[in-house]
Amino acid sequence: MVNASLKKVIIKNFKSLHDCEIDIGKLNVVVGANASGKSNLVEAFRLLKKIYVDKDINPFSEWWGYDNVVWQRKEELHVTIGLLFDIEGYDVYYETTSTGAGGKFQILRELLDIKGYIRIGKEGEWLNVKHDNNFIEQVIKNLDDYKSGSGRYYGAKSILKTEKNQLMKETKIRVDINKRLLELESIREFHWEGRRLTGKRTANVFVLSYIYGSRSSQKDEKLKPALTLCPVVYEKSDRYHLEPPLFTIASKTIFSAINKLLILYPLNIRSMKVPQPFRREETLKEDGSNIASVYHTIYLEEGKIPEEIYDPISMIFPKIEVRPHITEDGRVMIKFFDEGLELLPPNTSDGFYKILTVLTAIYLKPPLIIIDEIENSLHPSTLELILDTIGIGQTQAIITTHSPVVVDMTELSDIILVEKEQGESKFRRIKDPEKIKEFLIKKGITFSEGWIYGDLFKTKQLA
Repeated sequence: MVNASLKKVIIKNFKSLHDCEIDIGKLNVVVGANASGKSNLVEAFRLLKKIYVDKDINPFSEWWGYDNVVWQRKEELHVTIGLLFDIEGYDVYYETTSTGAGGKFQILRELLDIKGYIRIGKEGEWLNVKHDNNFIEQVIKNLDDYKSGSGRYYGAKSILKTEKNQLMKETKIRVDINKRLLELESIREFHWEGRRLTGKRTANVFVLSYIYGSRSSQKDEKLKPALTLCPVVYEKSDRYHLEPPLFTIASKTIFSAINKLLILYPLNIRSMKVPQPFRREETLKEDGSNIASVYHTIYLEEGKIPEEIYDPISMIFPKIEVRPHITEDGRVMIKFFDEGLELLPPNTSDGFYKILTVLTAIYLKPPLIIIDEIENSLHPSTLELILDTIGIGQTQAIITTHSPVVVDMTELSDIILVEKEQGESKFRRIKDPEKIKEFLIKKGITFSEGWIYGDLFKTKQLA
């Protein structure tokens, strides 16, 4: 399993997010007034899913056209979404830039940048590959510390010195114009019958190899040298096997993160109460309308209600049972029982369904879960339990709210404040949480009071 986490989000020219950069931690509670830009952040992630998961022909159509999405309706501008990840200790940045001007959706540019190692960009049918020059110099300088996998030298230093000038240039190759960067075979199968230069005591292997375009154009393309980096997994002290190249791991990890991204925005409680067609489903829809199918699928796989869902529900509603149920006509629904008495959907609280949906989403362990306006239909004690459940789980979370209750039960280091200035959303983290706490104690107010009445911004402790 690859260790990966999202570190930063960069969004340009999407609605009120003209030029924003947001640091992302384990739990991120985005706090702001109505129309400050909280939901626009959620919708930027929805756009990403529409492009790369749904493969929507025109993902801007939901907003009634590109001019309703792009900053200040300036169709000449392009929308950019960038994600900085920590993948196995490497900073890996992925960026996609698109347009929908004239009603035609087009991905203009994509970028995969493994900081300090290699940068791969795609524009149309051209793939641009550029090594970090310091990386190349460092490998050549320390090459005497490396030997071939078989233990014999093959003039590796001479080979690299010969190829050095070419390695330091930006290399352009043709690829399939219809495929996205993260899906290209030429990225996933980047090294091709190369020469190994294995580190004696390192956890990586340098591979001198060659890059090429799509297989259809391979015969027409001259092979270009590249230096790849492959992680090593040690089976014993003297035995190891190579993992795929780092850029392959990075592209697969990012592609998977986008695919498994789970967004709850907004929930359709009425649809949740209606029996759904019986089918196996493992992913929640944005509106949660398929919760019955997903919950039933989990129940069948586990043979019971998982503890991660059962325990929190039992703490909130100790006398309530939640079971999946197949109707006489073969549909699936959720049934709630209060001390054995069945609660029919019209008599069931909306909060029951929302709690079950959020806990199921957490149980599915997506890399990132995004919940818009988490406070709706939930009691403060329930909100606190859900935030605690997210906090101890494996999933990163971005939660939007304008509820003072949610604000006051959140650690100051987890809060992101958003305000709109001259039509542009500005996101700020607290620079010094301890000083803010001292300020609040001195004033005799809660954090939410300081935020709502504006005194908080006079402390100059915001980043």
